[in-house]
Amino acid sequence: MANQDFDLTGALKVRPAEEDDAAHLHAYCFPEQTKTQVTKELEADLEADNGTHRLVAEASGYPIGQITVRRNASDPDIAEIGDLAVSGPFRQLGVADYLMKAAEATASEDGVKTLEIELPSSETNVIQRYKDWGFSEKPLVILQKALGAEDEEDEAEAVDAVDEVDEASADEDQFDDTGGEQQELLGT
Repeated sequence: MANQDFDLTGALKVRPAEEDDAAHLHAYCFPEQTKTQVTKELEADLEADNGTHRLVAEASGYPIGQITVRRNASDPDIAEIGDLAVSGPFRQLGVADYLMKAAEATASEDGVKTLEIELPSSETNVIQRYKDWGFSEKPLVILQKALGAEDEEDEAEAVDAVDEVDEASADEDQFDDTGGEQQELLGT
């Protein structure tokens, strides 16, 4: 038998998630999690007044994709997009595009003015996809310090350095307006 191509058509519906969606979301979108984990996360998202909207993309009665929109607790004008997942066989059909459009509409209807997502810089393909949807990078600096046994030595050195700065600055009447004490402590 020779290869044959068929044009298939179907309907895709994006709607709010329901508790009954957990099993299918587990099977199609989150197989790496347990069904219990997916169910608990879905139930938490569906609780009233938590500021979260979870939307699913449904094909032939089965949720095959999903996205969440979580309102920022400290700034109601901002919501975070997250948990965008589409079952493998449906990824080339633009399901993620429909989910994103529905998420934008839902957020807008809820009074949100800005959507955000945090991604690791190593996720270049995902970052580009969000840029294609109109997202732009926001400058952000994240500083980390690993804590451990070396911290006690570092802390003692820092206290000595601050004492030296305090002694040197005691002779000065005031700091200039270019950053003051913080810049002097940092040696800038």
